[in-house]
Amino acid sequence: MTFIVRGTRGENATTAVRLRADTAVAKARDLVVAGWHVFIECPAGIRNYPDDFENLLSDSESDNPQQLRHPEASSEALARYNRKRGK
Repeated sequence: MTFIVRGTRGENATTAVRLRADTAVAKARDLVVAGWHVFIECPAGIRNYPDDFENLLSDSESDNPQQLRHPEASSEALARYNRKRGK
């Protein structure tokens, strides 16, 4: 599976591609610490925001591939994320 880490900070944007959820979460957390606003895009375009990163890690421990998040849950996570950012 491919996990795309996307981040923005002011006018800047960055993208990193990882093949495993744990390495994608590690990269995303590094960016968060550096002041970036990030999410991890999973297969099928589902976005996971920082509050969801633990779900990615727990789902990746399973031997059975599965959809990591439901689109409705990702919308809720986006709303929480934007509220924290003051939007």
